[in-house]
Amino acid sequence: MNTKQPILVTGSNRSGSTWVGKVIATNRNVDTIIEPLNLNRIKRFKKFKINNWYLKVDSKVDIAIKKEATLLFSYYLKTSIKNLVATPFQQYEGHNLLTSFKKRFRRVTKPVKLIKDPTSLFCIPWLVKEFNVSPIILIRHPAAYVLSIKEKNWWFDFDNFLEQPNFFQGNLAGLKKEVEDFKREEATKSIIENAALFWKICYAQVLVYQKIHPNWYYITHEEISLDPINNFKKIFEHLNLNFTEKVKSYINESTQSRDDSKHCRNAKENSEKWTHLLSDDEKQIIYNITNTVSNKFYDKFV
Repeated sequence: MNTKQPILVTGSNRSGSTWVGKVIATNRNVDTIIEPLNLNRIKRFKKFKINNWYLKVDSKVDIAIKKEATLLFSYYLKTSIKNLVATPFQQYEGHNLLTSFKKRFRRVTKPVKLIKDPTSLFCIPWLVKEFNVSPIILIRHPAAYVLSIKEKNWWFDFDNFLEQPNFFQGNLAGLKKEVEDFKREEATKSIIENAALFWKICYAQVLVYQKIHPNWYYITHEEISLDPINNFKKIFEHLNLNFTEKVKSYINESTQSRDDSKHCRNAKENSEKWTHLLSDDEKQIIYNITNTVSNKFYDKFV
């Protein structure tokens, strides 16, 4: 792989993409682009007409949406010294002029662009084709994921999927009725059920990717957490990036600390805490919803 090829770190939210992105960005040639498709960011900058979380871009998407997505990713990935010099006072991401210049300068001086974006999960084939990204796809145990969502109290509105005419086509078509049924009964549903169904949809899509694109890089959050040095070394080799002592030092720091605010925690404990923080009933609910997908990733649920 050419080191100028953009990298995409994705998976469901709460799958470790921030941590993995930070480790890769420890390499001095890497410039991190944080969640271009995050709807809060898009609305804040008021630059692109995208209205749904977890946008799906493929050959069947409306041409106007594809155009907006192309403009959005081009904004971050197609940078040059020539453009920087030609427009020195252009605002970037809605920041003031000084911050804008610093960010745009960093974009053009660091040769490797790393997109850290779980909200790009349903765009990967398009991003590979249009922007030649190299995907690193993270998988997390459904119960660990659900616990993380429960702790944050994040409720996902499935209208974000249902409002996209192309979302439940092809291999995801069988999940549409399950989502519609959930929406009808939403008032009676728990955040455990909401998060479990969201996980199922995300990783049903990843199963499709694994079948069609086996050469992409897939790894579980648990694998990285239990053996971070060796697994990050493999990721760096895959990306043709130098695995330096600085990188190794950051990995050790980020996996042995307990400062969650800095994405530094005991990685092994973090990967296993769902086993004792979720009740047996909650575990059973998660398994009942996700097992047709989760059994393809994990030999046993507990």
